[in-house]
Amino acid sequence: MRNKIDSYIKAKRSEMIEDILELIRIKSINGCAAENTEALNLFLQKAEAMGFKTMKTSTGDVGIVELGSGDQTLGILVHMDVVGIGDTDKWTYPPFEGRVAKGFLWGRGVVDDKGPAVMCLYALKAIKELEIPLNKRVWLIVGTSEEAEWTDIASFKKEFPVPDFGFSPDGDFPIYNSEKGYCDVQMRFMEPCIDILEKLDSGDSPNTIPSRAEVKIRNQENLVFHGISCHSSAPAIGINAISKMAVELGYRTEFNFIRFLNDFLAKDYNGEKLGMDKNVHADLTPTQRSIIVPTILKREGDKVLLNVNVRSCTGVSKEDVIAAFMRQKEKYSFEMELYDFLEPMFVDEKEEFLQVMAEVYADYGYESSFQSALGTSYAKSMKHFVSFGPVFQTEPSCAHMEDERMSITAMITATQIYTTYIATMASPIGGIRKNAEKMTSLEKALFLLSLFTDPPYHYDVPGLVELTGMNRTTVYRNLSTLEKAGLLQKDPTTKAYSLGPLAEKMGEKANDIRT
Repeated sequence: MRNKIDSYIKAKRSEMIEDILELIRIKSINGCAAENTEALNLFLQKAEAMGFKTMKTSTGDVGIVELGSGDQTLGILVHMDVVGIGDTDKWTYPPFEGRVAKGFLWGRGVVDDKGPAVMCLYALKAIKELEIPLNKRVWLIVGTSEEAEWTDIASFKKEFPVPDFGFSPDGDFPIYNSEKGYCDVQMRFMEPCIDILEKLDSGDSPNTIPSRAEVKIRNQENLVFHGISCHSSAPAIGINAISKMAVELGYRTEFNFIRFLNDFLAKDYNGEKLGMDKNVHADLTPTQRSIIVPTILKREGDKVLLNVNVRSCTGVSKEDVIAAFMRQKEKYSFEMELYDFLEPMFVDEKEEFLQVMAEVYADYGYESSFQSALGTSYAKSMKHFVSFGPVFQTEPSCAHMEDERMSITAMITATQIYTTYIATMASPIGGIRKNAEKMTSLEKALFLLSLFTDPPYHYDVPGLVELTGMNRTTVYRNLSTLEKAGLLQKDPTTKAYSLGPLAEKMGEKANDIRT
């Protein structure tokens, strides 16, 4: 089965690239409703052209691509919205041009999350066209508001059942079965000297470290501070332009926001002096502790707006976050509001779907492990979901950064892994491969017979050998026995088997009994 999957995905390389780049060219920045609708509709049109059933929420903010049927549903959570582009001068190629160069796909959304969405669509297409039987339903769930408040997921939950388990391809490999909490704290500073602050502008996304900050104070030259953008969950790999500006202007103590930044955040992305983590274990490393970083800074009328992105560690409550900021309210003269609070997430690695995920990943030659993510993904929105790829440890981690890109090699390999995992987990084949040695001859025969009750309804001997992993002799002997009993019949031209007259008679009798 894996050989066929791997060959199929390699053969679809050009088509995948073309579809990813077409989506990249839609400027579906979070908050741009028309563009996000356009991207979602295009994605669903592509799925329908492949022969898939699609659905949408009544609000039009979530699409679903369906494959297979069964009592359980495997869900895959992806999204069409993207973060802002940061500093355009720092892109090697225009962010919405969609470019293939130097062995990479370039553009905003290639990694987060249009690329993985298309990759998972082709995973479903491979399973469909290779006629791999499924005994579970698979839903590819496509949102449009992952980079802000998850109103789309709320819409989905009102109208559709939540899948039983699944993953979001919106992070790194290997498997991230725990995530920190998330929230944004919007602070509005009262500034007695606001009139002399002629310009203040930095950041365009609450969950991205800004790479540029600009400030103009009366009777001084316009100042521009440059940094390196990155995901706000991993500030150590970037340089925060807001923090850089605050340090450089530390002598301007007449501004409350500058004093606050320098006292708590400019030089410490854990914000230790705020005391948010005072009730958690003291031996946590900086990456394990809460991450507290400034991401947006602007003049807003007669106030200064500062957005602080918080990735809270386990043990930090919503009340702890609020209290940490409220303790400083009077001294620094600000008002605050907390948005999008999400609790930390954890899924037990002993769950079967995660054990299968780890086995598939390891089968492709990678070291499998379960880790804790610094960031937040849709996986947090549903029970029994984890973050799984698409960024390999040897690839550049560049989500939310200028020059977002993914190598074509990584795109192919990740898609092969996703396809094999879905096929293994949502197909009865996965169970037979794992338990074949423990099955009796009768159990093997009954299992083979059961495969003919679902699409594609017909198999030849080589096809079943490839699918099940049974040896050719075992498959041939069982099919011949079932054919002699009338439970199967063999097409003399194609050599493919299908349900025989006795099976059909048994089905009719069963229907008569029920009615």
